[in-house]
Amino acid sequence: MSVNRETNSDSSSEKGGVFDTNTDKKIDIGFKKTLILAFQSIGVIYGDIGTSPLYVYTGIFSDPPGDSRDVVGVLSLIIWSLTIVTLIKYVFFILRADDNGEGGTFALYSLLSRHSGISIRGELRVDDLTTTDYDAISTHSRNEKPNFIKRSKIVQRVLLVVVLFGTSLVMSDGLLTPAISVISAVEGIAVPAPHLIDAVVPISCAIIVFLFLGQSFGTGRVGGFFAPLIFLWFLSLAIIGVWNITKYPAVLKALNPYHAINYFSRNGGPSFEVLGGVLLAITGVEALYADLGHFNRTSIQISFPFLVYPSLLLAYMGQGARLILDPNVITNTFWKTLPASDGPIYWIIFVLATVATIIASQAMISATFSLIHQAMQLDCFPRVKIVHTSKSVAGQIYIPEVDIVVLLFSQGAMVVTLIFLSPLDQLSSNDLHRDHCDHIQAQAWLWLMASVAVSSVMFISTILYTLVLVLVFRLPIFVAVSFFLVFGLIDVSFLSATLLKVSSGGWFTLTIGVLLCLLMLLWQWGTTRTIEFELDRETRLDKLFDNIASDELTLIEDQDDENIVNSGGRLQLFKTSFVVNRLPGISLFYKEVGVGVPLTFSHFVQHFPAIAETLIFITIFPVPVPIVSEESKLVVRKIRNYEGIYQVIARYGYMEDVSQGDKFIEKLVNALCKVDPTSTCLSKGIKDTTVTYVLSQYSIISRPNSAWWKRALVNGYIFLMNNSRRIHDSWHIPVEDVVDIGIKVPI
Repeated sequence: MSVNRETNSDSSSEKGGVFDTNTDKKIDIGFKKTLILAFQSIGVIYGDIGTSPLYVYTGIFSDPPGDSRDVVGVLSLIIWSLTIVTLIKYVFFILRADDNGEGGTFALYSLLSRHSGISIRGELRVDDLTTTDYDAISTHSRNEKPNFIKRSKIVQRVLLVVVLFGTSLVMSDGLLTPAISVISAVEGIAVPAPHLIDAVVPISCAIIVFLFLGQSFGTGRVGGFFAPLIFLWFLSLAIIGVWNITKYPAVLKALNPYHAINYFSRNGGPSFEVLGGVLLAITGVEALYADLGHFNRTSIQISFPFLVYPSLLLAYMGQGARLILDPNVITNTFWKTLPASDGPIYWIIFVLATVATIIASQAMISATFSLIHQAMQLDCFPRVKIVHTSKSVAGQIYIPEVDIVVLLFSQGAMVVTLIFLSPLDQLSSNDLHRDHCDHIQAQAWLWLMASVAVSSVMFISTILYTLVLVLVFRLPIFVAVSFFLVFGLIDVSFLSATLLKVSSGGWFTLTIGVLLCLLMLLWQWGTTRTIEFELDRETRLDKLFDNIASDELTLIEDQDDENIVNSGGRLQLFKTSFVVNRLPGISLFYKEVGVGVPLTFSHFVQHFPAIAETLIFITIFPVPVPIVSEESKLVVRKIRNYEGIYQVIARYGYMEDVSQGDKFIEKLVNALCKVDPTSTCLSKGIKDTTVTYVLSQYSIISRPNSAWWKRALVNGYIFLMNNSRRIHDSWHIPVEDVVDIGIKVPI
């Protein structure tokens, strides 16, 4: 069985497909499946953007607007922000930069790393490849001149910090989104029924608990359940928008960007702060990108332009028309511009709005799952359990530990929300209950607090995508510069406006983002040094053993012991007289980094010069297909002329459990017999054969005379390591046959 390489020429292949399990190649999912994914995406990724009409105008205008030109100018800003940032920048540009179907800032970083020839775990070798690489390895040719990222360690570190900080900000925004978005809709119950205001928080808490408990069913099922309701929500937004526009059709002039420019020229410097409120209309764009792995690019490029985008434009224009006619509706713009303030229509819209805000939470939850999964793959997050919930879409995952943490934080955010509301408008809690409109405005202010994170990530994505245009897509430099100048200027404008809110509460999301970033940096730092420790001590068998011809063997005292296997050439430790005994049985030494000789083996054999008659160095290699066919699952080769010593790569799809029990050993022995049919050891079969699984157990310690700060970092990493999962905990290895070899790793 040989190792073949099949490179994928499209570096931005979509993962939202199905796979031929006989060849492990992705096949076209077809237009029908794409339409289904497009419909399901409505029920997952558009809740954040789709619920913005609930609070955007209330967040922009603190008082009723006195000049209709201000309303038209702000509306024009909203329209063109949705068009330029969301539709053009993200849907039609940035979505093209996916890493094997995954989106988000980590996807951009992974693309840049591979196309710069930077390996995540040491230098890559031919043996690191299985039959298909699926864009998981470097695409940078050794003959290419190193780019500025490859040449500079400083640039690599800065790039990593920027990516981790951006990812942390998205996740910090996701921690607040469930609490704030659900409350913003449930509060609509108090408009026709003020006596129910005390029930807002309990109802919101119950909804959030229900939402998080449903995550185990998978994004596809959650999306399939909510998609029809969210479709009705966007349809309702469009219909209500058209109804309101008919009251004042002249509002359509806001489609002319001149009115946005005129707004700034008339109002001067203070008008700049309005961008912080306009940003509320596009919150969720990073979640849209991060959720790419749960669907695919084409499905999003269908659902957004043809349903979400026009519905939002009509909704904002309709609300703008009513604001011009009656500025007092600003106190609760969405609910006061409905065709009726009570009755069946109002309650239908209330239910749809509540469902939509649940989806706003779902979008951030799914994005958080995706980002943490990507962070784990890049050794930037402690190991947690990943549950794949779809056989056709690899990115649809569920992380139980993260689900519980975000749930607890969201419930805590309910309390934080109430705490922040009181000092905001100098109101007591009783005043807030009495004045529902002030409560809504306070909620909009909290969205502004979260938007500090959104605007920061938008700018970070622009920087990274600019580099991708040059280094990955190989476009001319002037194209990348043009992209950065256009979209970077817009992002900086939004970022500057929201940074004005830092002292008023924006510090909250920034603080969470910084803490998450520090955690990921600490894990990446410790893991990188552990990997370097193993790679620095990596060796070859010819550096461990010398072959001894049979006629050169000196009779030893226990030569006739039946427990000693004396077949063919014998081995002795390199440059010593110690003969290595061969004991009956099979030993599997697992290696996490590369496919060479595991450090655990060299560490073991130098202390105990005895090895099994069948010695296997094995690497578990996950590949982005649901199920790997049986004929492709094992890649086996005999290591040169060493009797009974083999190299094995076991390939598993993302929907498969890694099982290393008796059935696996039987298949493995059959594969070894095909590679080495003359082996007398393998011909005995596996009945009554002892199988030993040898795993590494690293003990992290500080180097002698380390500075206090470095000892603190090591202790922090040890704490994270002790509270994370070991990579082989879920491999179903028989516990009674496991041997752990401890290795002290000074860092």
